[in-house]
Amino acid sequence: MKKLTNKQTLFAKHCSTGKSGKVAAILAGYSERSAEAIASENLRKPEVLQRIEEILDKAGLSDENLARSLQEAIGAGLGKKATNADAIKGIRTALELKDRFPSPRQKIDISQTNQVALTLQGKSREEMLVHLQEITKKTQYYISKLKELDKEM
Repeated sequence: MKKLTNKQTLFAKHCSTGKSGKVAAILAGYSERSAEAIASENLRKPEVLQRIEEILDKAGLSDENLARSLQEAIGAGLGKKATNADAIKGIRTALELKDRFPSPRQKIDISQTNQVALTLQGKSREEMLVHLQEITKKTQYYISKLKELDKEM
């Protein structure tokens, strides 16, 4: 298996703390401009995924520990101090950190509406055109990824 670069190691560390792929990429030192693409690429690399898994396991979030914690919580009645909804939210968060929920095929972040509105405020016509061309490229990229996923299913 390939050795991770320093940036990939940092990326894995930040992902394992629950940061989004884009934020983890930026914190790891990748440029903001390419962060989404790099995050997507890194999260498809087995060696990066293995490192994230190792970090989570070391933090006590192995599959076995999560199953045991869930079993203990159910046995204790879940809601003594926290509500059942709190317990379920915690379990869901742990599963998301482990990339077990939802399935990786369902994880494609394409919500840009609010970001576009905020980004375009105060820009000149030329700046808006450049920005919209970048968004068009990203959208085309995500469309191609969705088509690839459809072919795999």
